[in-house]
Amino acid sequence: MKILKSKVAGMTDLEYTKRGNLIRQVMQKRILEAKRDAEMVKEDKALQRQLKKEGVDDNTNINQWTDGPQYLQEHYGSRLADQTAYESDEGWN
Repeated sequence: MKILKSKVAGMTDLEYTKRGNLIRQVMQKRILEAKRDAEMVKEDKALQRQLKKEGVDDNTNINQWTDGPQYLQEHYGSRLADQTAYESDEGWN
C-alpha cells in the first residue's frame, strides 16, 4: 500500500490513504452496480421488443376462458350443481 501525502489539515498520511482507498472501493462498487443496472434495462427493452414483435400483449388475461361459470359448467357439470346445492349464497355454510 502506497502512503499518500495528506492534503487535509488535521488528518494523518495513513488516515488520508485509508480514506482514499475506501472511496475508490465504493466508487468501483457503484460502477459495477451501474453496469449491472444498465444491462438489466437493456435486456428488459430487448424482451419488450421481442414480445411486441411476436404480438404478445401483457394487458390481456390469457386464462380468462377458465374464469367464467361457463368453464365450470362445461367441465364439472353435475358435480358443480350438486356442490352448489349444499352451499348458501353467503359462503361455504
